[in-house]
Amino acid sequence: MATPPPPSIPVPDVPRSAWSQSIAASNRGLALAREKGWLLAWDENHWLYLFDHKGHRQAQRHTPGLTAACCAEDGSSYAAVGEHGEVWWLAPDLMPRWERAVPHRSVAAAMDSFGQYLAVADSRGHLHFIDRQGRPVHKLDSPRPLHHLTFIPAAPYLLGSADYGLVICFDLEGRTVWRDGLVAHVGALAVNGDGERIVLACFTEGLQHYSLKGKNLGRIPYAGTCSLAALSFDGSQILTANLANQIHLLDRDGKILCIFPLEKPAVALAFAALGETAVVAVSGGPILGLELRSGPLKRKA
Repeated sequence: MATPPPPSIPVPDVPRSAWSQSIAASNRGLALAREKGWLLAWDENHWLYLFDHKGHRQAQRHTPGLTAACCAEDGSSYAAVGEHGEVWWLAPDLMPRWERAVPHRSVAAAMDSFGQYLAVADSRGHLHFIDRQGRPVHKLDSPRPLHHLTFIPAAPYLLGSADYGLVICFDLEGRTVWRDGLVAHVGALAVNGDGERIVLACFTEGLQHYSLKGKNLGRIPYAGTCSLAALSFDGSQILTANLANQIHLLDRDGKILCIFPLEKPAVALAFAALGETAVVAVSGGPILGLELRSGPLKRKA
């Protein structure tokens, strides 16, 4: 009688490290041009770095006072902002196309998918829309400074979140579409392609999510803490970093598919559109490119 195959069990798999890059100082942030696969990174010494999809360095630039950076999804444009309100629009080789300034310290920036508009949030709660020619488009007020910003790739909206107490949605005409008070600290804001899934990493409160219309959908039933989060384009996978120095790949319901341990905390995450690869910036450590695998493991006979 034939021996039946060993049963499959839902044991988390481990992603594979595809590449690793060290930079001159401790990591501060990442932005992924998902259509091109190139990565913008920055460190505490105000250096910007540009890597291709294999982790090879393509360009770097020193930007004194750098506080945040961002890029278009197609890799056509990049931008950086600074502690005295500086705003730099950068070409694909990180050379400046133009420089402008907002009145106060810049704390966050986001660029739309095709590099047509840049949003800059300052420390006084103002939000500045600027077009690719450097012309101001709108200036809005927020009840709190927005430390997290992201454009929705396939919908004409910009999302923002304070580090505590607020999530807000604007249209591209500068109108507030909806806002909600959030009784939690926020470490990251993520959105899928059409905006129907908006996720906030709320540390010990876990993952909070909203719909595009602003409906509070409550917490995703994920047991762990969550300091960072990113979404695949279709929203079916969630990448998180927790307070135990682990990267988790989750399905849309919060079930853990993959676990990747880190020696130190993650300070930034970037997630490919299809969820097949990810990039993690480690505090005081390297930038890691990960190949993600999920699915049941076979029990040994």
